[in-house]
Amino acid sequence: MEEISWRQKSRQIWLKEGDKNTGFFHKMANSNSRRNCLKKIKVRGIWLSDEQDIQRGVVRAYQDLLSDPGGWHPSMSSLEFDSIGREEAARLEEMFSLEEVYLALSELNGDKAPGPDGFPIAFWQSLNSTFLVLVPKKGGAEDLRDYRPISLVGGLYKILAKVLANRLKKVVSKVVSSSQNAFVEGRQILDAALIANEAIDSMLKGDVAGVLCKLDLEKAYDHINWDFLMLVMQKMGFGEKWAGWIRWCISTASFLVLINGSPAGFFQSTQGLRQGDPISPYLFVLGMEALSCLINKAVRGGFLSGCRLRGRGGNGIQVSHLLFADDTLVFCKDSQDQMAVLSWLFMWFEAISGLNINLEKSEILPVGRVENAEVLASELGCKVGSLPSTYLGLPLGAPHKSVVVWDGVEERMRKRLALWKRQFISKGGRITLIRSTLASMPIYLMSLMRIPRVVRLRLEKIQRDFLWGGGALEKRPHLVKWDVVRSHKMKGGLGIKNFSILNRALLCKWSWRFAAERESFWKLVISSKYGEEGGWISCEVREGHGVGLWKEIRKEGVLLFKNASFNVGDGRRVKFWKDIWCGNTPLCEAFPSLSFNDWELEAVASLLSVFQGKRLNVGMEDRVVWNASKNGIFSVKSLYNTLDSGGAIPFPWRIIWSPCVPTKVGFFCLGSFLGEGPNPRSSQKEGLVSSKQMLLML
Repeated sequence: MEEISWRQKSRQIWLKEGDKNTGFFHKMANSNSRRNCLKKIKVRGIWLSDEQDIQRGVVRAYQDLLSDPGGWHPSMSSLEFDSIGREEAARLEEMFSLEEVYLALSELNGDKAPGPDGFPIAFWQSLNSTFLVLVPKKGGAEDLRDYRPISLVGGLYKILAKVLANRLKKVVSKVVSSSQNAFVEGRQILDAALIANEAIDSMLKGDVAGVLCKLDLEKAYDHINWDFLMLVMQKMGFGEKWAGWIRWCISTASFLVLINGSPAGFFQSTQGLRQGDPISPYLFVLGMEALSCLINKAVRGGFLSGCRLRGRGGNGIQVSHLLFADDTLVFCKDSQDQMAVLSWLFMWFEAISGLNINLEKSEILPVGRVENAEVLASELGCKVGSLPSTYLGLPLGAPHKSVVVWDGVEERMRKRLALWKRQFISKGGRITLIRSTLASMPIYLMSLMRIPRVVRLRLEKIQRDFLWGGGALEKRPHLVKWDVVRSHKMKGGLGIKNFSILNRALLCKWSWRFAAERESFWKLVISSKYGEEGGWISCEVREGHGVGLWKEIRKEGVLLFKNASFNVGDGRRVKFWKDIWCGNTPLCEAFPSLSFNDWELEAVASLLSVFQGKRLNVGMEDRVVWNASKNGIFSVKSLYNTLDSGGAIPFPWRIIWSPCVPTKVGFFCLGSFLGEGPNPRSSQKEGLVSSKQMLLML
């Protein structure tokens, strides 16, 4: 109980109770307290140091921020939105079932920060209730703009909002354009980064000069107008009852600001969405669709050009903008007129929605030869940046083998190590931290780019030094070979991921998505640029790498089809001779003579016998099946396990890695088994004791 208590106080979700690192958790808890302590703060340019002055100043500033200034708003009658059907609108307003409420409750995170009563979400989950998380924006800041308001909402409301959010996310893809990738089922944050880099690659290879406008919205959630949201939902076909529910959800919040552990102020808002509300992300995406419609209308009218990706035949596909929540990219020509149109468009969007562009954080990125970049930036009112840059935390316009883009991963690893105070962590705790945190830090970038060998070796060295080095990253004897450490627990290892294999599995997932998805925007972009091969994979990329990412991704597609087969439906995509749909090999390999029209009666009879008992799914589309998993759906884990074919050592892993055995005890046993404890190990080598007897000696 002591360990669980410190875990809750430190608010570190990613650590298990297995290793009693109470000293570490105590340090983290005190660190959070120091980070959240406000001894002084700058509010609207004025420094405040007295506690009462801080409370009054902060509350007044947030109350103004979350209050609607009123005034006139332009009409949106000329904008065309996609809408849902009447049946879908009616389904949103149906009675809530017990299963829906239970699902919403079970999806809430039980380890989030507790409410004013001190009970975490996990406690209320057992009682079918909950409380809203108190979310600080970040610590160590001095200006009020670096903090977000802390909302207080009852647990019963959060369950209701989660149920509504679960319903809304089922239809949001039908009313949100393909340019938006945030909080839409089937779309991922990586999609936007892939499209952006492929578009820049096409512009550079085609010698097309242009400008990429990278925009940031100021206090996006806090400024959005409620009447604007209601009008957007009306134009999208949502019913009056549903709109009434949403209006009630967003207008009944009461806010207090937690300052040095004490709540100050209590006020209601008249605009904005509260961060931490389960339904807020989906409502914000609906609001941002108005900006997407504005840009699309300007493109159709010829006022904005966008970027057209031309590939192997055809007219190509146009990419005008990409949205992920409040992160916006707009593709334009290097034209002052287009910058003026974009400026007026943003002003109009601010007038109708309350959302305005933060010009201090926005910039234009010249692509190709742009002579008048400073003039274009002054027209829009922002600064001039340069490629390579970043978008959504991923490289933008960087060479495919760039090592510099990985520096941020290594920096985050070292910062996390500095926070952990490693002298308080046992080896078992270090294993847990490596598996749950250090090993996961490069995954985001490895899901899109191939990790260079030199980078991989550097990151693995950090892991090794942390595992064996104790209080500092110093060289100490490595008691177990790193290849063994990276092996699966079932093979006698510690289960730490092999970055090289994991990188290949992550990149191969794109090939699965290409084969399984039909109308995804990113797939249309890749198909238009490189062409399709049989409908399951893109054509081989023959061009140079440039700043495009697909060439390296495409290379790992071979891993997919070595472990996949096809279920034949309408037969439009499966190739009779070349695809694996009947047996474990393509028919062209099983019957090579028949595929070249060399008809032999015995071979024909053998072919017909293969077809016996084979059923076709008439009325369904052809689909790809992943053979390495039971459900036939690709997973990175299953491919990783397939590629991780290293040999196993005779280690009693079922006993040692049992959930009831602390990690540090299992690590001690493994080290003793492999050499840390020479006497038991040597006794086993000489055949004097069995594995189980050796464990008793330990």
